[in-house]
Amino acid sequence: MNRGFRAFLAFAGGGVAGWLMTLGLYIVLTSTGLLFDREGAMAMAFAFFIGPVVGLICGVAAAAWAARRSAAQ
Repeated sequence: MNRGFRAFLAFAGGGVAGWLMTLGLYIVLTSTGLLFDREGAMAMAFAFFIGPVVGLICGVAAAAWAARRSAAQ
């Protein structure tokens, strides 16, 4: 596989992992009582704003890591 394809796969995997991590954090915060969300507004914020932003950051970091690692080989 070439370096660009590996970076793309790492970006996709990192993005999904970051988004799922954010949703997991929301579940933990609401389950422990640290975050009170009666009407679900925070759930929408976590799912549609905070999650994609964290996913983008994780995706870019994973793509950069994969590109540097494959360049060293």
